[in-house]
Amino acid sequence: MASGKINDDALPAEGITRELALKRAAQISDLRYRMSLEIAPGAARLKGREEVSLRLAGATDQIVLDFRDLDQSGKILEGAIGGVAVNGNAVGDLRQANGHILIPGRHFKAGENSITLSFESGIAPAGRPFTRYLDRDDGSEYLYTLFVPMDASLAFPCFDQPDLKARFTLDLTAPDGWTAISNTEAEKTAPAERAGFHRTYFRETRPISTYLFAFAAGPFREVPATGAPVPMRLFARQSKIGRAQEEAPEITRLTRDGMRHLAEFFDHPFPFPKYDLVLIPGFAYGGMEHAGASFFREESLLFRTIPTASDKLGRAALLLHELAHQWFGDLVTMRWFDDLWLKEGFADYMSYETLATLYPPNDIRKRFYQSHKPAAYAIDVTKGTTPIYQEVSNLKDAKSAYGAIVYSKAPGLLRQLSFVLGEKGFRDGVRLFLKEHAYANAEWGDLIRACERASGQSLGRWAAAWVRQRGMPQVEVDWGCDGQGQIDRFTIKQRDVLGEGGSWPIKTQLLLAYDQAPPVLLTTQLEGEQTTVREALGQKCPSYVFGNYQDYGYGRFLLDERSRQAVSARLGEVADPFLRTMLWGALWDAVREAEKAPIDFIALALKLLPTETDEELTQSLLGRVTTAFQRYLSLTQQTALAPQIEALCSDRMINAKELGLRITYFRAFRAIAMTPAARRQLKSLLAGQTTVPGVELKPLDRWRMITALLQHRDEDSEALLAAERKRDVSDDGRKYAYVAEAARADAETKQRYFDDYLHNRAVPEDWVEQSLGSFNAWNQSALTLPYLEPALKALPQVKRERKIFFVLAWLNAFIGGQQSSEALAQVREFLQGSRLEKDLELKVLEVIDELERTTRIRSKFGE
Repeated sequence: MASGKINDDALPAEGITRELALKRAAQISDLRYRMSLEIAPGAARLKGREEVSLRLAGATDQIVLDFRDLDQSGKILEGAIGGVAVNGNAVGDLRQANGHILIPGRHFKAGENSITLSFESGIAPAGRPFTRYLDRDDGSEYLYTLFVPMDASLAFPCFDQPDLKARFTLDLTAPDGWTAISNTEAEKTAPAERAGFHRTYFRETRPISTYLFAFAAGPFREVPATGAPVPMRLFARQSKIGRAQEEAPEITRLTRDGMRHLAEFFDHPFPFPKYDLVLIPGFAYGGMEHAGASFFREESLLFRTIPTASDKLGRAALLLHELAHQWFGDLVTMRWFDDLWLKEGFADYMSYETLATLYPPNDIRKRFYQSHKPAAYAIDVTKGTTPIYQEVSNLKDAKSAYGAIVYSKAPGLLRQLSFVLGEKGFRDGVRLFLKEHAYANAEWGDLIRACERASGQSLGRWAAAWVRQRGMPQVEVDWGCDGQGQIDRFTIKQRDVLGEGGSWPIKTQLLLAYDQAPPVLLTTQLEGEQTTVREALGQKCPSYVFGNYQDYGYGRFLLDERSRQAVSARLGEVADPFLRTMLWGALWDAVREAEKAPIDFIALALKLLPTETDEELTQSLLGRVTTAFQRYLSLTQQTALAPQIEALCSDRMINAKELGLRITYFRAFRAIAMTPAARRQLKSLLAGQTTVPGVELKPLDRWRMITALLQHRDEDSEALLAAERKRDVSDDGRKYAYVAEAARADAETKQRYFDDYLHNRAVPEDWVEQSLGSFNAWNQSALTLPYLEPALKALPQVKRERKIFFVLAWLNAFIGGQQSSEALAQVREFLQGSRLEKDLELKVLEVIDELERTTRIRSKFGE
């Protein structure tokens, strides 16, 4: 055995480095955790007892467990453990340092070992992996866990890396009247030693990563579900059980049907013995795919306003995303978080593939494009973009890997991969990958090799370019016709949008559009900088050409000048909603590239929107009109154009034939209303003097209108705010009031909220995140500019204390709330003078791109 002495040189760094992870993965196998936890109402600490059993490959100098407790400032505290024993023998010479427990190797032997210890960890409304939620509607309390990506070690001692999968056994002591939910079914429940408490014993899990272990406890109510291949239940807090029962049939139907399709597609049954859907109030994001028990943000599944068809599809996509994770992420888990796309990209891609079996496929392909490609392209054109495979040297930086690259670009490239391989080749490759790595870990190369073996195609060049290389191509078509009206020149070419010399293999479908004849579709491949499409030569001269029909390719497919003019003149005649949506996207790209004046885009949208019947396209167009109006137009242009946009939205929210369109225009009107006349109409809606046919105003609708009135300093806004506080005293109402008040256009409010954001842990994280947009209202940029630099300086704290996605929300609010060259100069100066960690620097570079575009577009087209 190695010496038990531990030198300072042997202390592991804060976080979990790849070096430490590789060493432990080579040493440790057959890992099990047996935990006994006790939770009490209102307690600031959770008490636990734990046994960790493991097999060691041989002698070692030390065993390093991960465990960190934090004080209110985010500093790591040592301690909070006791009674440590290895193989039944007390350990008196362990050390704690940098968020780790170091036990000398002399206590261990080759083969089977066990570590037992007691521990405590904190519980708080925000900033902790054990989160408390107090329901003010009925006074009840809920506790839940959230460990991704490496917060399990902030909760209990463990080996907190994804490739040390383990079997977990949990028993949980909680107050009588509380229901406990975990990854597995409860084996039994018995009275606890403490009066008024009971103890729930859960069955041992199958092998899962630490971040996938979870529990929730509180007075949850169950809504049974039937017909699924495995036992399935829906849980909601008792004050929302009525709403949950109303929505349960659709939620469970989608999950049940999705489970059957995914099991067939993957050729693997549901990987775990049961599946629970747990609706969590105040959950930090939409959903989390714990093995056998997905947790969802309550309001993502229980609508707070009358939903449109688009809203319902969004909910369905979320449900199926977390369900697909049970195979891709939970059954097979990435070895390290630089392959995050292996789980997130696949889950999102498969959620839409499943949706396409439940709804009209073309509608789902259109939605896939809308919900993925613009977001992916928007980041891939920035200097802050990364490859899909993102180097993560330490798991403390893994939060920064989450974003549009893994959630939007990766699914888009999987769609392209399916097009390259063919549907059968792709499906067979995925099946082989899951079969070979079930209940284990894998890397992106394992997937590529499985697809190569299943399809017989070589993917080395494709994978190297699309997985390891950052950025994307701009794809352009250069074409012309001769005097006889036939194409005599047709070249497709690419260039790296970042100017870094990148080149990508591209397979796409070209569209040659004609006014009085069916279109001609040509499938083509581009391996180098350009190629001549010989199949196009001699074809009849088209009205316009589009380079990415049906959205198989990935890249910025700009229309050539002739096609852009033709499309602008013919968009109202394009019958296919999917094609129409993509052509609008190409025109919007021209605006963002400062090739088309934003005011011209708005004018075209205002002309065609009254006859547009596609709900999702209408929503997208209104969103882009709002962005162009609020960010790209000068004050003079805004003043001139506002009444026209308001009038369109006002008319259509009353007179559109479809309810979904009326709701869509109502939401747009609420977001765009700024003139006195429009604000009077908002107040008339609040008073019930005006109604939108078929639309019952819900509390959230009312709060959002009040937020808009506060944002524009309406003379009645404060009185309306006070009245709404009295009207809506619900638990949700408290949050909505907090979000609304952030929109007040006064310095005192801004200072108070900013202090809350950085120092008040009593404010739930979802309250903070949802209020950031109100704080940084687009018309208050002068008022919020003084907070830009402090917000940037706070980035290390925000990264350390908040959940994944929050850093981007923070930057998009504080940088995205600005439109001036002065703000741009501040951010650039900060970047030059700061010593940010690389991942944070990339996030700033990502978000500053929109501010750079705003100033460039305003400079060119602002008058």
